[in-house]
Amino acid sequence: MTDNINPSHYKDGPFECIELSRLLSSDWGQAVQYCFRWQHKNGVEDLKKALWFINDAITHNVPFFAACCKRNADILEAQAIRLLGILQAENWADLEQFWRNLKWGDRVDVLEALTDKINEIEKDGE
Repeated sequence: MTDNINPSHYKDGPFECIELSRLLSSDWGQAVQYCFRWQHKNGVEDLKKALWFINDAITHNVPFFAACCKRNADILEAQAIRLLGILQAENWADLEQFWRNLKWGDRVDVLEALTDKINEIEKDGE
């Protein structure tokens, strides 16, 4: 039976997507969710949605990490970096460079990596 509330495309990775997205600010968390699932749901359309959220985050200078728990911020940031490292090491969703750049907090390189991936997919006709 299909679970429409918590579908498998968010659980089939090396960890459940929400474990990472809950540590990030809204725009960055949304981008991660679309990138996490793109191969299992809407293909390149999901990557383009992620790109929209990244552009919005850059335009409005949205921080990577959620700012709800300042006293534990270092711990939460370290957890996010560890999870991004896992995605990078496993080349999850064929987005190794995206995960690496997000892990290191380089907004321009994150945007470029995702744009390059979209262009590669569209060129190959996936």
